[in-house]
Amino acid sequence: MTKRGLVLDSLPMDKNSSLYESVRGHYLFSGLDEEDFDRLAAEMKVKDLDQGEVLFHRGDPADSFYYVDTGLIELSLISATGDKKTLEVVNPGRTFGEAVTFMQEIKFPVTAEGLQKSRLCEIPNGAFLDMLRTNRDACMRLLADLSRHLHARVREIENLSIQNARHRLASYIMDHITNGSDGDQATARLELPRHVIASRLSIAPETLSRLLRNFADEGIISIEDRVVFIHSLARLRPYD
Repeated sequence: MTKRGLVLDSLPMDKNSSLYESVRGHYLFSGLDEEDFDRLAAEMKVKDLDQGEVLFHRGDPADSFYYVDTGLIELSLISATGDKKTLEVVNPGRTFGEAVTFMQEIKFPVTAEGLQKSRLCEIPNGAFLDMLRTNRDACMRLLADLSRHLHARVREIENLSIQNARHRLASYIMDHITNGSDGDQATARLELPRHVIASRLSIAPETLSRLLRNFADEGIISIEDRVVFIHSLARLRPYD
């Protein structure tokens, strides 16, 4: 059963709020003049989502897309065997669901769930399409956004096809380095729960734990909570 009904008590976006400024600065909207953006913003709503709460399920009618102000949103699919595959984790400052606006069948192709307590801005598809029909710059920004997502998905498919589990985990750690490398050492931070990371890498959670232990036993990394201390970038990079 969808929990979407729990988040329907949304509020209009306050023009004087930090959320208004944050959405205004997103590249999909930054090229709009004040009048055009205010007209669109008048249709936007603010939604608060609890951790573990489902915003929408795959197959639900898609009449809006979303901007993430705070928190993390997991986009996932459930396989025929009942396993959940995390397709993407959407960070603050990003949008999701906008591509559905242009599909013939206006239904969400994935399930969206709060990984953390989150605040979202809901943008109605109808109002957004009306704006695109009269604004060429906004159309070009949307095309760039969709192209970037397509490129990311193609790269992910290539990685899943070519690299084994150890390769994918090493690449993931390298992608999450939080500071500049100090010689042969660096620090990475894995913010997501391990079961979500495992799903993103298409491996079982126990496989992820085993691979991390192997890296640690080999002296390549050590782990404290969600911080990974990389002791040898040279030994990690051959697997990247």
